[in-house]
Amino acid sequence: MAHAYNEVDVVRPPRLRAGDEVRLVAPGGAASHDDAGAAIARLEGLGLRVSIGAYAFQDDEAQRVEDVNRALRDPGVRALVAARGSGHEHRIAGRLDFGTAAAHPKLLIAGTDGTILHLALWERSGLAGLRGDATAAFSTEPAVVASDPKAATGELTTGGRARGVLLGGDQDQVAAAAGWMLPSMSGAILLLEADGLGAVHVDRQLTMLRNAGRLDGLRGIAVGRYTGCGTGVLDVLHDRLGAHGVPLLGGLDLANLPVGTMAELDADAGTLTVDAAVS
Repeated sequence: MAHAYNEVDVVRPPRLRAGDEVRLVAPGGAASHDDAGAAIARLEGLGLRVSIGAYAFQDDEAQRVEDVNRALRDPGVRALVAARGSGHEHRIAGRLDFGTAAAHPKLLIAGTDGTILHLALWERSGLAGLRGDATAAFSTEPAVVASDPKAATGELTTGGRARGVLLGGDQDQVAAAAGWMLPSMSGAILLLEADGLGAVHVDRQLTMLRNAGRLDGLRGIAVGRYTGCGTGVLDVLHDRLGAHGVPLLGGLDLANLPVGTMAELDADAGTLTVDAAVS
C-alpha cells in the first residue's frame, strides 16, 4: 500500500502538447452522445486529437475495463479523458492495468465521478491525476485555489498550515474505497466534497473512516462544496472533521485540480497550492 508521507516519489505523466492524442473512455458507464460531443469539442479546441474508446457508448462492465486498459497500453495515447457515466467507476477500479500505468504513465483526466479511479491509480501505481478538464494538463506550474469565505463550507476554515500529498475527492467514493483502494492518509491532505448526501449519511461515512483508522496521520483537510446535502451537514462536518485537530480549509472550488501530488494548505491565507499533475 502506498503511503502519503511528507515527501513521496509521485509518478507524474508528461504534460500535454498541441497535437497529442487523448482517448475518451467511459469507466463509469455508457457515455451520452451529447456529453461526448461536448467533451470532444472542448479537447479539440485545446489543439488535441481525440480518439474514442470502442466501448464508450456501451454499458458492459468488462468492455469498460478493456477500453481503459487499451488506452493505458496504447503508446500513441498521451492521456485518458473520462466521460461522465452512470457512477459505476467503483466496479472497475481494481481491474486496471496498474503495472502499465506505473511503467508508462499517462494522465487520467476525470471529474468528481473519477475519484475512486484516481485513488486506485495512486494507491497501486503512485500515479498523479487531474480533476476537471484538460486545461491544466499543459502546464507544470502549481495550481492555486483560494477559499471563498462566503461559500457554505467556508465557515469550516480554522487556521494553520499543512503540507502533504493531496488525496481524495468525492466523499462517497472515498468511503467506498476504504479497505481496498484507499491509500494510507498518513502525511496526506484529505480532499472532500459531496453532492446529494444527507447529513446522516455524511456523518456515518466520516465516522466509519475515522473509527476504522483510515484517516490516521492526516496533515490537513481541504473541503469543497457539499451541495444538495440538506440541513445539518455543516454541523456534522464541524464535528467530524474538527475532531482530527488539523488545519482545515473550506469554501474551495475544486473543479480543476491536480490530485496525488504535494500540496500546501494555508488556512490562515485561505489558499490551497497543489503541484502540477504533469512533468
